[in-house]
Amino acid sequence: MKLNWYQGFHEIILYPDDFKSPQRHRDASGVEHVWDGEHSGEAWQQGPIILAWNGVLASGGWEAYNLVIHELAHKLDMLNGDANGLPPLHSGMPVDEWATAMQQAYDDLNRQLDNNPDAETAIDPYAAENPAEFFAVTSEYFFSAPDLLHQAYPLVYRQLSQFYRQDPLARLHRLQAEHPDYRESHA
Repeated sequence: MKLNWYQGFHEIILYPDDFKSPQRHRDASGVEHVWDGEHSGEAWQQGPIILAWNGVLASGGWEAYNLVIHELAHKLDMLNGDANGLPPLHSGMPVDEWATAMQQAYDDLNRQLDNNPDAETAIDPYAAENPAEFFAVTSEYFFSAPDLLHQAYPLVYRQLSQFYRQDPLARLHRLQAEHPDYRESHA
């Protein structure tokens, strides 16, 4: 991944706590629904990233939650237009391999939740909202719980490893080898 992918992005707005913002959705019959949604983060296509400071403070461990990574993943996803779970891929990354890995895992997660809405899933059920959220949530897991993502969806882990050009699982294994109690003391 190249840093110039964040070119044009120049603003982060921090609120002390979760915030409300107007949401719009046009349903299949053309009716527009408007409501105030409560959020800990938002990424705007032609604008800032908005973060709740309490969400930032809760981020950063190996627990699979990282608000900053989540919203930055949305910004990357929007480089092709609307957030849809398909950011611009590097040359040599076939779109069909990305699409197959992501769709199979997304379908699996949705199937689990359709069968039991309260199911204990390997990744946060919020990822089942839509492909854009699936990409953002799996990006969080990729960096902050790579072992869980790799165990649940190894093909997704592989695609994200190629996309981000990193291997956080190898980094975690090195930390655990050097400090056997690392995960337990930092979870």
